[in-house]
Amino acid sequence: MREVPFTYIPGCAEIVSIDAVNRSIIQEDFIVGITIIKKDDTTGQQSCFFNVYSDWDLTCDSALDVVSQNCLPLELKFVPYHLYHTKTCGKRGWETVWLLSGSDGCIHIYQSDDESHGYQEADGYFAFPEFEEVDGITLCIDVFYYPDNKRRITGTSGENGKVHIFLVKLESTPTIEATRVMEWDYPSPSVKIYNQTASVAVPEILEAYVKEKDGATDDREISPFIAVGNSLESCFVYRDVFDKCQGCLLEDTDINDVVTCCIVCDIDQDGELEVLIGTYGQVILIYKNNEEIEQWELYHSVTLPCPVLAMVHCDVMGDGTLQLIVMTTIGIHIFQADPWKLAGLLLSRMEKLCDQTYVNGYTSEELREK
Repeated sequence: MREVPFTYIPGCAEIVSIDAVNRSIIQEDFIVGITIIKKDDTTGQQSCFFNVYSDWDLTCDSALDVVSQNCLPLELKFVPYHLYHTKTCGKRGWETVWLLSGSDGCIHIYQSDDESHGYQEADGYFAFPEFEEVDGITLCIDVFYYPDNKRRITGTSGENGKVHIFLVKLESTPTIEATRVMEWDYPSPSVKIYNQTASVAVPEILEAYVKEKDGATDDREISPFIAVGNSLESCFVYRDVFDKCQGCLLEDTDINDVVTCCIVCDIDQDGELEVLIGTYGQVILIYKNNEEIEQWELYHSVTLPCPVLAMVHCDVMGDGTLQLIVMTTIGIHIFQADPWKLAGLLLSRMEKLCDQTYVNGYTSEELREK
């Protein structure tokens, strides 16, 4: 890891939110979005900007060095809050768009413009009609697409304590099929929509076997979970939100000061996703789903020396395993799994694969050799 200097960010500016995406699956084509508030030293007035950094150069040793120097600053007429990227189907097919919530109570959509070779705000909510029904300042946005890309679930949580969940049918004109609104007395800083079973890409040698054994997944069988974080009240995990709206309380989330963030990831590598809650009380709470009693139970907790602000689960070490990155008020902490336990887990799963008598045309002995 190293520091990358981004242009058009004065030393006196305050960075509000940041997000990044690689538009390509075969090469480095990064886009980084940063929202800032800067103060004029002469007049004392504040101005807000959404800086979009993007470029790609094969001759450069680091793509980030090129990206950080190519900035498209967009001046904002509102104070920026949450910055999020997702995909939408436009005239040229699926493309990445930015969603930015603001102090004006709106969620603004920014998409690429071929004529200006930059980004501009989209007119209206044609691609996201659900945002017309969201009121108040939005603190978090999450979008879940079904595997066939014919439907999506959009969730927003707000400063007014309202959590909006929308089921949107994606056709030539996206339409809202169902809506659910949940309200609390205090702000809701996070909402996460996810499918409970973690999945990884199937190796090519096993594709035929897996498809033959499991078959295709029907979208109607998918019932996503929705984790909602509340700043001063208990957090909940919901299922069947448009039908029964069953909610499971996450114990102890209301006793560790303000809840600041929430992520969903497979922290123990067992194939099932866990819910991680970060708090200003310097504690990270980890919850596992007990399917037998249909409850989320406190699995583990981690105490840090300072308040937690944000978390992400990714391969920051570049070794093929995932680490938990925690941003706090005084620095960044990186947690990694015990490498010996990971090695044992990998070997046991390889043994299970080799125990299959016939996989994609290979016997178990031939598979072991490969």
